Amino acid sequence: MADRDSKTEEATPKRLSDARKKGQIAKSQDLVAAASFFTFTILMGLLGQYIYINGRGFMERSLSFDLSMIEMSPNNAGSLLMDSLVQYGLMVLPFLLIALLVGLVANLIQTGFLHTTEPLKPDLNRINPIQGFKNIFSIKSLFNLSKNLIKLILVFYITYKNLMGSAIKIVASGNVGTEKLFFFILDFTKDLAMDVAVLMVVLGITDYIVQKWEYKRNMKMSIQEIKDEYKEMEGDPQIKSQRQQRQRQLAMSRMMADLPSSTVVVTNPTHIAVALRYEAGEDEAPVVVAKGADYIAEKIKEAAKEHNIPILENKPLARTLYKEVEIGEYIPEKLYKAVAEVLALVYEINERKKYKI
Repeated sequence: MADRDSKTEEATPKRLSDARKKGQIAKSQDLVAAASFFTFTILMGLLGQYIYINGRGFMERSLSFDLSMIEMSPNNAGSLLMDSLVQYGLMVLPFLLIALLVGLVANLIQTGFLHTTEPLKPDLNRINPIQGFKNIFSIKSLFNLSKNLIKLILVFYITYKNLMGSAIKIVASGNVGTEKLFFFILDFTKDLAMDVAVLMVVLGITDYIVQKWEYKRNMKMSIQEIKDEYKEMEGDPQIKSQRQQRQRQLAMSRMMADLPSSTVVVTNPTHIAVALRYEAGEDEAPVVVAKGADYIAEKIKEAAKEHNIPILENKPLARTLYKEVEIGEYIPEKLYKAVAEVLALVYEINERKKYKI
């Protein structure tokens, strides 16, 4: 009970999706049965003439058949049985097909297209006697028992009411003739079935609403379950942070390993450092090899000094390169002139070093 009280949040789309994959959905079998029966009742009124003609023909053939005219054998008996089944099948086939179609549509309206084999998988809880005993006396079982008792009482009441209302006609029906008697019975049955069908539809819709409410209640989640689901989908924040930290370390290691190939390091001068490489004939344009701010900028400058790479101060250029150009990218055309001036200065410094004694 305490566990249910803690589940105060609506189910997330992921939980509903996972439940659907397992075949856990809100569905009312009563509504499916009611829709099929309601359709069957309507067809019984619309196809009364069809029933009469085929039923009468079936009865005439059956009653006029003289067994003494043929030699009985297993083959003949089988043929007679098959012929009778075919005639009977043709009479009831329209009802069966349409009722089946309505039942299928009623299921699809409630659940949509759903294909899952999860409910078919073996589950020891289904044959667990203790669990079965609990299910017998569960609230859901008591609800289903009460619902079926109410349905049975109402059907008996409607049947009794219709019988009492037509009692005089029923008593006098023996004098109306075979054809009229058939249509009298058909009309009486249709009226009774329609009353029962309307009742079943009302009860089916009510049952579906209850099933939907019960499903949503069972699917509710606690705040902790939502957090756990989020961690599962997005990853644990702590683990995610550690992973990002490792990625940054690997990226910095690669960057520092490539730094010795740099031509110059441009600084602002204290907070930003950007290493550029340009080899005529190899690089289409100057490329950013490394960049960083604060601590990383200091590391870049230390590595540059260690490998005798010129370090030049140019605040606007350093800031622009840091903000707009990623590591491994060529500099944009708008910076060609500024970078060319820096590279010219580097070449001049290198030339001086050649002639320095």
